[in-house]
Amino acid sequence: MSVQEGIQVHRDRIPIPTTLTVGLAGLGMAVALFFGWKGALVFDLALFMGALLDSTVLFRHGDISAVRKCPDYLSQGISQEIEILLQNKGGQQRRVKVRDQTPLAWEPAPILKDVVPARSLLKLRYRVIPPERGVFKFGDIHVRVEGPLGLTAIPIGWSTSGEVKVFPKLRPLRYPDLVAYRRNSSQWGLTRARWRGEGREFEALREYVEGDDPRKIHWKATARLDRPIVQEFQPEKNQNVIMVLDAGRLMCALSEGKTKLDHALDSTVQLAHAALAGGDQPGVLAFADQVISFVAPKRSPDQLRTILEATASLHPRLVEPQYEQAFLWLRFQLRRRSLIVIFTDLLDEVASENLLDAVGLLKPRHLPLCIAIRESEWDLLMSHPPSRVKDVYQRAVLQESLRQRNKALKSLLQKGALAMDLPPSKLSSGTMERYLEVKRKGLL
Repeated sequence: MSVQEGIQVHRDRIPIPTTLTVGLAGLGMAVALFFGWKGALVFDLALFMGALLDSTVLFRHGDISAVRKCPDYLSQGISQEIEILLQNKGGQQRRVKVRDQTPLAWEPAPILKDVVPARSLLKLRYRVIPPERGVFKFGDIHVRVEGPLGLTAIPIGWSTSGEVKVFPKLRPLRYPDLVAYRRNSSQWGLTRARWRGEGREFEALREYVEGDDPRKIHWKATARLDRPIVQEFQPEKNQNVIMVLDAGRLMCALSEGKTKLDHALDSTVQLAHAALAGGDQPGVLAFADQVISFVAPKRSPDQLRTILEATASLHPRLVEPQYEQAFLWLRFQLRRRSLIVIFTDLLDEVASENLLDAVGLLKPRHLPLCIAIRESEWDLLMSHPPSRVKDVYQRAVLQESLRQRNKALKSLLQKGALAMDLPPSKLSSGTMERYLEVKRKGLL
């Protein structure tokens, strides 16, 4: 929770009338109808003197100071609380109206009304729902201090410094690393699940059961205990898992209400979470026409937050992605063999050729996994038979696009890379399953 102290930027020395004063001034017309112009003159004079007295009391007493308290990090689409602290340094209580200035494109903050006791603090709260991720700044805190009669008010503006970062909403981890799952399964009362893959890191010894691979028999332990004993292996830990985010023009396309880059970021966070849970070292590289940001692979409790901070302000750019430049830079940074998960798209032939040429730079030291993000609207269109002539043409163009994508994916496989073509709805789960498959088969 950060405290953003306010610096007074303006205070209008001329009081302004309140809604009550405007209403009473309008009532003067009714007074003139019943009591004539003399009665209206007396009424207006009394109202003026009351407003003058009210404003005099306002100037004579102490000021109101404002401070905003808000979390350092907010989550996209989740309601969170913002707190405004008002301090009254004067000897009388003050009626105030407060309105905070939320970042652009956010819902405006409500007008908060209350009374600040003399020489005391008042806490006012309201809630915000950040509509998108990124780095944002709040504006001024606008306060109107009313006089004791409620006829006049003095506007005060408080400028606050600091920014807030909005992270993507972290969904529940549906596909945790199976090693971590096995460690906790006995506590949950679940049956112990066995890896049926080619893990290379020794885990434990156990008695032989029917169906076990005879090649895994530990002969020394078998001779010592006089019964068949087999070795259990698990996937290796402390391996590098690098998520490479294409922030070029193809990732600007919208699908399911978000850009493809936003969907890729959601999957990146999920995969980084799973890698940390399984004992691996996640890292992130973002690029477009040049390298934008890089988080070196590391296994630490704050690595996930580091990744979130590095990608909070990342947005797609209307430029052609330079795969070769990014992959050369990454190859120079990484000395250990790593799983390179590339989130991109394969819409046209030029982009596909550039990616195909650049993937060879990662082999054979690293294992590249290219994930093309396909519009979910394409699947919807292909699932319905055409009913109009326009639909026939759309379907024909779409089939040609899918044919080119499949051709590019096959070329990636021929180059020794792994490749997937997934819609946003299956992006996180599909990526996670392929990561677990790589771990299970010991491809790293």
